Amino acid sequence: MKKIILIFLFLCPLIAKSETDAEIQLRSTINDVRNYCGGISAQMESLKKMAGIGTVINAVGTGVGVGGVIAGVVKESKDTETLAALKKLEESDANQKALEELRGAYLNSNAKENIKALAKELSADSKKFEKIAENQSKSDKMGNLRTGLFATNTATSVAGAVVSSKTILDDATLEKINLCKESIAKLRDASTRMKVEDGDNVNGDLMQKSQNIIERCGKYETYDMSSLNKLAKGATVSGAVGAVTGTVATITSALGTSKKAVDIDYRDSAQAQKDEKSLVAANKASNVLGGVTAGTSLAGTVLNATQVKKVKQLVTIADNCEGVLE
Repeated sequence: MKKIILIFLFLCPLIAKSETDAEIQLRSTINDVRNYCGGISAQMESLKKMAGIGTVINAVGTGVGVGGVIAGVVKESKDTETLAALKKLEESDANQKALEELRGAYLNSNAKENIKALAKELSADSKKFEKIAENQSKSDKMGNLRTGLFATNTATSVAGAVVSSKTILDDATLEKINLCKESIAKLRDASTRMKVEDGDNVNGDLMQKSQNIIERCGKYETYDMSSLNKLAKGATVSGAVGAVTGTVATITSALGTSKKAVDIDYRDSAQAQKDEKSLVAANKASNVLGGVTAGTSLAGTVLNATQVKKVKQLVTIADNCEGVLE
């Protein structure tokens, strides 16, 4: 009899520790969640870095693009002043020779610094000649600055497009997240089953663990994965458009800068009108295209910044999920 009692006492703890089918399924499902949801955070780190780099690149592009447009506006203003002054001076035959000498002196790079002195010698209207020379010099500087800044903006647009294209969630990561979400749904079902079947004898610790996992890892189910890739694709397209318009803006700016207002000879009114129209059109076109490029950089900055925020949210979900799975 004593032996029977001892055997019974020995078996009681083993009987008490035996798990129900619902518990076994729940533990198995938790292991599935651990396998499918683990490691996602690490995969997000490079994505977060690239999105941050894209934001900086586009922000720089926006700044230089706006600077190029401002330089272009100043150049356009100086050219307009020069053209107006030339028209008035050309009205007087006495100024024709002086204007020819001024043009010749301006085209000689070695004589540019002596233009003011030359202008004083040319005519009684020396101040007008000096102003023309100063405006043309300013126009050239602003034109070269505009071209350089537009070229830089174009380079940042290209770089921004490349970086943004690398911030798209790859298929492997998306598949892993989808499997994670599916495992969480199964965990929710398994948790409900154990609660219903085991009733008052439910394993409280296991139930609490499953609820914590569902609460934290379940955030994946409400996160909009498509919006993250849409932002990345939008920034990529924006950068590509900026690269194209920036290239055209740079070329147009260089051509516009090569056209000198001081070279326009109003004695030939028909040719002068063509040259003036060409100069004005080149200035306006490059400024507009530069503005578009700067705008695409700004759009890329906004998209990348929003994307960084979205990536951080996803990383937080991953960190919290993996933390409770440890």
